[in-house]
Amino acid sequence: MSDFSHRFSPTGTPDRTHAAALQLVRAPATDPVERIERLVDVAREVLRMDMGYVCDTRAGLQAYKVVTGDGDSFDARPGQARPLEGTYCQAMLLGQIGNVLRDTSREPVVSELSITEHGRIGSYIGVPIVLSDGQLFGTFCCLSHAPTPALTERDVELMQLLAGLVADQIEYERLRAAAHANELLDGAVGALIASLEVRDGYTERHSQSVVDLAVAIGTGLLREDELDDLRLIAVLHDIGKLGVPDSVLQKPGPLNEDEWEVMRRHPAVGADLIARMRPIAHLAPAIRAEHERWDGQGYPSGLAGEEIPVAARIVLIADAYHAMTSDRPYRRAMSREAACAELVRHSGTQFWPVGVTSALRALHAEMAQRAPSV
Repeated sequence: MSDFSHRFSPTGTPDRTHAAALQLVRAPATDPVERIERLVDVAREVLRMDMGYVCDTRAGLQAYKVVTGDGDSFDARPGQARPLEGTYCQAMLLGQIGNVLRDTSREPVVSELSITEHGRIGSYIGVPIVLSDGQLFGTFCCLSHAPTPALTERDVELMQLLAGLVADQIEYERLRAAAHANELLDGAVGALIASLEVRDGYTERHSQSVVDLAVAIGTGLLREDELDDLRLIAVLHDIGKLGVPDSVLQKPGPLNEDEWEVMRRHPAVGADLIARMRPIAHLAPAIRAEHERWDGQGYPSGLAGEEIPVAARIVLIADAYHAMTSDRPYRRAMSREAACAELVRHSGTQFWPVGVTSALRALHAEMAQRAPSV
């Protein structure tokens, strides 16, 4: 902020107004909204305007997020929204007016607007708020009832500087909110997994192995964001077993046909559960399709080939491989080599051929690393 006082004081030394503005910025603030309010107050103090505000214009509205100063006299309050059409902000964003209007009565574009008379607007200065990804968020503006002949292009530079700091705070608040949502989501997902693991000890051993192999298969086939979704789908692919009775889920021997009918419902149950969790609701179709087969003979919907989400095709391969190489009460585990042979044998029928090729590449690399050196 030392650069601020040098650039916007005529002598390079802050005058009383600049000093007050600097104190507003430097004073402790508990959250991003309070920091934005401080930045808006800096503009008002330095420019000697009656009101300052930040608006979100993305929905075709002028939605006031922050208002400082004499907002009531301009009929502007935080949380209020009015149509963007016919406002100074729209005219500025469209280039119909400049960033500075020293005397609105001399500006034909706005002098006859109802908002000019209704709000008794005498002068205006405003700049866009642009986020780091280039997205227009809204506007950062100041108004006065009287004309303000002293406004200059240097004042626009000040507003642009402060608008950049406002954009930083908006993005910080988004990240903080997203992190909080992720913490809540992680807690909810963790609780679901823990509940299933308490009921079925096999799930606890099974899930991480499926995740590791699924990611190994998906690497090179999926984008990074798709790999992130794949990890969650692999973690949650059996979550629908929460709806399977203990008599079926914990049965020590093979299931009969009626019991299999109950077990086959778990992908749909899991998908319904995930669909209710808004941040990960988009994963529900892959959760539902995890037991669909490439040849269309799977369940619950009989999807085939490209109809099956890619993540579901991958998790099916990882799931099947780990199941084959795990001891169960009613059978011994296959060797890794035998399980790989089964993947090859059922490639193009049960399994996605491209996924099988990728799985074999990953598994053979892992087995080579484990092989004792000579």
